[in-house]
Amino acid sequence: MNQRNNPNQSDKKLLTVSDRDIFVTTQKALLVGIILKNETRADKEESLKELVNLVKTAGSSPTIIQTKRVEKVDPKTFIGKGSIAELVDISKSNDIDVVLFDCELTPNQQKELRTLFQCDVVDRTGLILDIFALHAQSKEATLQVELALTTYLKPRLAGLGKTLNQQGGGIGTRGPGEAKLETDSRLIDNRINRLKREIKKVAKQRQVQSSFRRKNNTPLVSIVGYTNAGKSTLLEKITSSKTYVANELFATVDSLQRELKIDEITEPIIISDTVGFIQNLPTTLIESFKSTLTVVKDANLLIHVVDAASAIPQMHINTVHEILDQIESNVQEILVFNKIDRIDTASLNFLKEKYEDAYFISSTEGTNLDKLVSEITFQILGDLQTVTLLTSPKNLDSLHKYSKIKNVINSENQLEVDVEIRNYYLNNLLEREVVKILS
Repeated sequence: MNQRNNPNQSDKKLLTVSDRDIFVTTQKALLVGIILKNETRADKEESLKELVNLVKTAGSSPTIIQTKRVEKVDPKTFIGKGSIAELVDISKSNDIDVVLFDCELTPNQQKELRTLFQCDVVDRTGLILDIFALHAQSKEATLQVELALTTYLKPRLAGLGKTLNQQGGGIGTRGPGEAKLETDSRLIDNRINRLKREIKKVAKQRQVQSSFRRKNNTPLVSIVGYTNAGKSTLLEKITSSKTYVANELFATVDSLQRELKIDEITEPIIISDTVGFIQNLPTTLIESFKSTLTVVKDANLLIHVVDAASAIPQMHINTVHEILDQIESNVQEILVFNKIDRIDTASLNFLKEKYEDAYFISSTEGTNLDKLVSEITFQILGDLQTVTLLTSPKNLDSLHKYSKIKNVINSENQLEVDVEIRNYYLNNLLEREVVKILS
């Protein structure tokens, strides 16, 4: 049997919380990889490795890993009676606390499997939601995760029994307020509607901030990528700021914004970090996080960060593009391979040949970050050119924000100003009729 004690409740970090888990400090998890018809074991290896990392991030111990081939999905148990009987024996003989399936289970399948295993059963979607609940910090992220969890749990509540009555961390309980969910469908619907209203209010505040940024002519760059690709480290390095950085999946759930200073202008570029993407990211999460992901749609440029040390970088790239399509983002991107300090020369050369237009960096070592910043500056602001502009005296301060003033000559009620200015700012000032070009 597991060694059990009575820890302080606030110190608990459990994937699930039920009657039998109440005194477990670290849950023992049985992981079940699923190979569907027309899939090979090699196809699922990376997904299973990812599941192991997800379980560790959630605070549980991936004690046993089993892989099962499923030719036809069983409507009651997903994988069929024979395989289930074998897994149940393994679970009981090893005193497993939670069983993780690397697939999406229906509410009825989850309920049936809980009965058979006599412990909690969690699918991939529930596991990802749990980790988001663990890492959400801001009011907006907390509301978004709670909405996704509540929507996910609504059809599953009948099978949870006393799980939701326990206080602690885990699916159905780790998120803010999930322990108080009622099984009454009407009350849950009211809760979902309330969360949507609150998220809408926060989204309006974000819209105001976005409008203010556009009014002030401030460019926005969003960093996107597969989870744990090193997005937060990159943001920290190029903006000389501090962010939460950890070698774990979904370390960043909240949207972070920092300023990138450009030498010849006083106005910065805003760089935004976003939540990491992953294969089969739950639809409920994408829907809930749409207001946060508006920073991706509103951006002038995307920095798409890829883990160069990954065994399957193209799959990661494809996954990110699929999610960007789901949120209807069509913003231009720069492809950036990070962590080149973790691969050998042959692997690096292979990537460079395959992705000729990409940038290859190491955020931790600082390799090629100056080249990346130069490319971001060029893509956003364009070339630096010297021009003579005609403007009124009242606009001189505004012109100073976006350019380097070389000379000023009074010309009747106007000023002739020689400046060094980027295309982005010049075009904006021309559109607003703040200046005219003389030469």
